[in-house]
Amino acid sequence: MKLFRTLISLEAALKIVLAHAKQAEKEAVNFDDSFSRILAEDIRSPIDSPPFDRAAMDGYAIRGENSFGATPNNTALLKRKEVSGQEKEVEIGDGEYLPIQTGMPVPKGSNAVVMLEYTKESGNKLEIFKPVTPGKNVSFQGEDVKKGEIVLKEGRLLRGHDIGMLASLFKTRVKVYKRMKVGIISTGDELSDPKNSHEAGRKIADVNSYVLEAWLKKLASPYRVGILKDDYEAIKKGITTSLEDCDGLLISGGSSVGKRDFLAEVVEDLGELLFHGVAIRPGEPTGFGIINNKPVFVLPGYPVATISAFEMLVKPFLYAVHGVREDRKQIFAVVSKKIPSSVGRSDFVRVKLFCSEGEYYVEPLRVSGSGILSSMTKSDGFVIIEENKEGIEEGERIGINVWDW
Repeated sequence: MKLFRTLISLEAALKIVLAHAKQAEKEAVNFDDSFSRILAEDIRSPIDSPPFDRAAMDGYAIRGENSFGATPNNTALLKRKEVSGQEKEVEIGDGEYLPIQTGMPVPKGSNAVVMLEYTKESGNKLEIFKPVTPGKNVSFQGEDVKKGEIVLKEGRLLRGHDIGMLASLFKTRVKVYKRMKVGIISTGDELSDPKNSHEAGRKIADVNSYVLEAWLKKLASPYRVGILKDDYEAIKKGITTSLEDCDGLLISGGSSVGKRDFLAEVVEDLGELLFHGVAIRPGEPTGFGIINNKPVFVLPGYPVATISAFEMLVKPFLYAVHGVREDRKQIFAVVSKKIPSSVGRSDFVRVKLFCSEGEYYVEPLRVSGSGILSSMTKSDGFVIIEENKEGIEEGERIGINVWDW
């Protein structure tokens, strides 16, 4: 067997990976189809929002000054504004009021809305039991967004409330980055699709392809190819066929240097294997290559090792391809127990967060082995200890990457 001659650093591996991350093209989509897409333009508001002064409560539009001094025992008394059907714009005068509902434009001359529960209307008279200051319960024009203001920046992953913002601005078409179609392959004679429940207890469930598919859905267009046997020709055919329909591949299993580990060798024979073996734990057998100008990630077979490699190498690649400008979500916490590590490799450490007396604390999950998938479900996030550090001391304050996928 060839390959896996030397380990390269995470920094060197990441540099190679990002050098081959070609940014995706842009496309225009309807705003209601843009959820979880990456914005490919700055969105400037074409209008003021709200576009006029509007009521923020149900009640009565008044001049706030007319309610000053009002109490339950000494109410302010106002007269209802007489409105004819001929008036284009109603204007409230001194001592007048008009009923109003949430979201309606406030009449000219008014500057406040008094809530229903602080009033009593009888005929065309209104008693006010509690004063309101000018501006109370009124949303003024442009209070939310001003015309010309950048409300969403390029590189943002669009969330539900962003869709609401686009709707509020009548922005019905937006430019986003096209989703990369990524094929997902698992290899291994021992694997079976978990949907084949009759093989439970006799086979190992194919976990990796489902984990990778779920993560990819947030940014890319995943295509789960299936399971390939530990056979050189089968893997070669599977990769060749999959690349005809996909922009790149994530392949897990068979990445080490055992007698039945053919993956890295196949990638090298079909194209160019740029590295194989990274000084990370878990995930050391990770590799990366180019076949027909398309990226191919060689990932370990153990689930936690695959997750580690995904977070440290694949995710930054996907961010670069899809134009993501956002940073990872982090929580800063105090280390409650020393987190050990060895110089010369980057460690992917699963951690647990807890709060005590208003302060966040973090402690490592004491697990070994990259097949302990429960270490992921029990964790709140992870920390990457750089290769030049001998762990993190108790009492240090560090940033924790919390799970957001």
